Amino acid sequence: MNSNTIYEEAVSSVVGEMVLMALVIILVALFATSAFHLLPGDREVAIDVLVNPTSDSVTFYHKGGDWVERDDLRVMVIPKDRTERPKTFGHGEPDGDFVLSPDTEAFDLGSSLTVTTPLNGGEIVRLATTRNVIYSEVI
Repeated sequence: MNSNTIYEEAVSSVVGEMVLMALVIILVALFATSAFHLLPGDREVAIDVLVNPTSDSVTFYHKGGDWVERDDLRVMVIPKDRTERPKTFGHGEPDGDFVLSPDTEAFDLGSSLTVTTPLNGGEIVRLATTRNVIYSEVI
């Protein structure tokens, strides 16, 4: 026997094991990425609110459900005739901010949220997060 043949047989088994390990790693990576697509998405926010409209403001009372961060909330007032642009109230909005009581960073159970704006009747008032509408009704 030639001495080169012995070394080549040893290299052949090492290369075979390396190929097998690479194949296993690739299959595990493919399985992991496909398993992540089966996970459910984020849950929608669900809140029970009581609304108290007056001629110059709308107050939302949190009566149950999830809490929402103050910065994620928006209140929209859409005029009845829709000739004017809708007013949007919230943190950093051009029409102003709302008053959250107690003064915390979250709209939580027992909290109230008040928007001061004149209401003539027939406006659509919406309380929404960045992902979904919590309340929408003609006032």
